[in-house]
Amino acid sequence: MAGPAASAPVHIALKSAVSVSSTADGFFLLASVADLSGGDLASRKRFGAVSVGRAPLLGEVRRLTAGDLALKLRQAGCNPDKDVVLDGVGEVSVTTAGVGPTPAPPLAVLSDLAPPRLDRAGAEKKAGGITAPTVQSPILRSGTPVTILIQSGALNITALGIARQSGGVGDCIRVHRDGVMTDLYVTILDEQTVRLEI
Repeated sequence: MAGPAASAPVHIALKSAVSVSSTADGFFLLASVADLSGGDLASRKRFGAVSVGRAPLLGEVRRLTAGDLALKLRQAGCNPDKDVVLDGVGEVSVTTAGVGPTPAPPLAVLSDLAPPRLDRAGAEKKAGGITAPTVQSPILRSGTPVTILIQSGALNITALGIARQSGGVGDCIRVHRDGVMTDLYVTILDEQTVRLEI
């Protein structure tokens, strides 16, 4: 008697836009971006607790598609073609709810606190013979398309991405790659190329 109900798929309907609170490790769960119905209670709880991505920084928006969701469900041991039915919109816009008295500053602000970098001339003379470092202006700006270089031994792989932060040669910044839930941390090589360490 319980067989058909137990095997009924869980319906997962993505919401169009949500504001999430991240878990202790910075991720948010499926239940915070979708409504779950049908199936059995245990399955709804299990699928609702699947971690589907890292919460975006305050003020940023992360887009989550039904395809992203299906991948996360597969990684959690679910068969998206059999165990669930994906309903609702095809994409959800995820923002992070402002919690706590003072949110941590975004990485771009933290990078402004780093010691100034010397330009190619090395330093600039000030009045009175005191030498002060000059700040290197960013060669790569946030929003710029970049080539991501991945090196493994003699093998070189390249992929396209979008810089999420500005920086100079040698700086570590975040880059967004389509189809990847979390941003990649890369090192700037020049104004169009970054390297992903593996």
